[in-house]
Amino acid sequence: MRHLAELQIEGTMRATEAVELGMLSLGTARARINQALWDLALVGRRSGLSYAQMSAFTSIPEADLAQQVEDYHRLMTT
Repeated sequence: MRHLAELQIEGTMRATEAVELGMLSLGTARARINQALWDLALVGRRSGLSYAQMSAFTSIPEADLAQQVEDYHRLMTT
């Protein structure tokens, strides 16, 4: 983010463009992280980990984690 701010300060990019680019980058990173999380959670379930154990690792409430992983699994298998 600091690099984007420096571009704006140097005058090579408008502040709004820098923010838009930063938000796009963060959104893409978040989507990739979420996909990796759900993939790992599916492997964890198959390996015998409970949602409670994975919830402790991720700080995501157990019920939310279970729902999101099941939704992801359904999406990937249909």
